[in-house]
Amino acid sequence: MTKDFDNTAEAIRRLQELQSVRLSVGVPWLNNHLNMIAMVQEYGKTIVPVNRQWLALPTPNSGDKRPADFQNLFFMLGKAADQAYLAMPDAKSGFKIMFILRKSVVIPPRPFLRYSFNHHLGRWTELGADLAFKCMVGEIEPKDVYSVLGEAMVKDIKQTITDFSTPSNAPLTAKNKGFDDPLIDSGKLRDSITWITERI
Repeated sequence: MTKDFDNTAEAIRRLQELQSVRLSVGVPWLNNHLNMIAMVQEYGKTIVPVNRQWLALPTPNSGDKRPADFQNLFFMLGKAADQAYLAMPDAKSGFKIMFILRKSVVIPPRPFLRYSFNHHLGRWTELGADLAFKCMVGEIEPKDVYSVLGEAMVKDIKQTITDFSTPSNAPLTAKNKGFDDPLIDSGKLRDSITWITERI
């Protein structure tokens, strides 16, 4: 139940306190690796080799090793000019493919932040307005406005990451991961989503 409230000065003070703080939601700013992953997923990227001719894409046969970790790899050309492989001898089949070589790899955009913003902004705005009113009349403190709103936004963004399915992973990526979930591999990106407040 709303408290009796006729203290305009206190309402103004609380509103000013709310307006002096900015709420930021997303990947922690100081985690450069996760920020890079988030930007690549959000906007897409074409990856090309640097100081070498090919990108080496691991197959399930290579585990988490790099080409330099193997001593007996040999080069095989594919049917197309931009396809090649690194393989190693295998007693059963003659050879097994360890790495697929490509001139470039295109990662399509999967804009989970923009999708969340576009689909949840109305509800976030309504929640923020309701919380701001409760703060002005003294039902909750200004810090509670940001914690409740921030947690709601984090929950929605994490759910977007969980549900995102198009475009799907490339077949090799899905095979390496063991599942086709384009925004989830280890879960670190989703788990990193958080909120902070900053004084303006």
